[in-house]
Amino acid sequence: MSDKGRRRLNNGREVVVHANQGVRKVCGCPWRNWSRCPHAWHFSYSWRGRHYRFSLSRYLGREVMGRTEAQAAADKIRTAIRDGEFSIAKAPEAGGPGADGGSGRLTFEAYGELFMKGYGRDRGKASWEDDRYLVRRVMGFQMAGRRLGDRPLADVTEHDLEEFIRDLIGKGRAVSTRNHYVQLVKAMSRWAVRKGYRERPFVTGESDVIRRRKEASRRRRLHPGEEERLVAAAGPHMQRLIIAALETCCREGELLSLQWCDVSLDRGELTLRAAKTKDREDRVVPISRRLRGVLEMVQFDPAGEPMPPAAYPFGDELGRRAGDTKRAWQTTVLKANGHKPVWIWRRKGLPNEKGTTKLSPESQAAYRAVNLHFHDLRHYAEPVIMPRGMPEAPVRAADLAIERDRYAA
Repeated sequence: MSDKGRRRLNNGREVVVHANQGVRKVCGCPWRNWSRCPHAWHFSYSWRGRHYRFSLSRYLGREVMGRTEAQAAADKIRTAIRDGEFSIAKAPEAGGPGADGGSGRLTFEAYGELFMKGYGRDRGKASWEDDRYLVRRVMGFQMAGRRLGDRPLADVTEHDLEEFIRDLIGKGRAVSTRNHYVQLVKAMSRWAVRKGYRERPFVTGESDVIRRRKEASRRRRLHPGEEERLVAAAGPHMQRLIIAALETCCREGELLSLQWCDVSLDRGELTLRAAKTKDREDRVVPISRRLRGVLEMVQFDPAGEPMPPAAYPFGDELGRRAGDTKRAWQTTVLKANGHKPVWIWRRKGLPNEKGTTKLSPESQAAYRAVNLHFHDLRHYAEPVIMPRGMPEAPVRAADLAIERDRYAA
């Protein structure tokens, strides 16, 4: 470290200002002893009017002792900041939430929160909320009477994650569900190394357990008359979603996130923005006569005023975005197949967690026997709509009905 200049303190005394190459210590030790003193190195950098100051050890989740190591880590962080790939990720304080028994080591669960923020939410990943649910399931896995999320990140091994995947297999989870967890675990492993939380990944490509399995493609389609029964059994909101899925081949999330600013009844088309689609690409979908009738019914609020551009056509009656539709869909499917759903109350494990409702075992068995997912509506419409490409005129509902009957047969 070389002398950079001098500055005057408030008491009038002048001190030497050293060029520390973006790393420093905030302890009371003289700067010439920083390489030997046990206190943590801190990072300091300013870029485009924003200041970045934090502890390197807390950020990286490991001890940074030498000056050379601290400067090398600072160089990587500065490069990430300038390239726009940096996210503020700070490890927990020693003894605080997420710390391992007061040692200050970053736990696997604390790392999972950092991963979801930096890898999912901050970079605009469309399914980051779904990934957050999967991460929580991984962290809650019990091994030898201890949650996997409570273990220090440095101690997590490939064997631990293999045990979690084996547990999924033992519970009879679908191959697609297992593959989602495998993809997530691999992404967490790569991100930990890339961001400096670990020197080596905690899973490799050599494991026969942590490997994607080939799954049979799902071929469930609506049976003759099933569409009519679903629409008749559904509530107003679920009716609109069912019809829209059949007429547009859109995913449920794409419909729920659609806003009136992306609907043009004059041009007869819906615009699906890349930020809200799974493939991250804009799509323009024609509006059929049947769908037009559904949209015209909800284009005004209860006071008779046109819905604002930010309102949601497939939201509630006030245009607010709708929440989870799982219960409404399960109720609709069971009623359409002659079963009255029975819901039971289930209390969560922790005292501060709210309870929830779930289908009774009999209703759950009936729902699984029907084996119809909302996403199946999209695949049901694909052979009819997709070969048409993007027609200039809206697809007529009568043509769709004829072609669906021909396809079902």
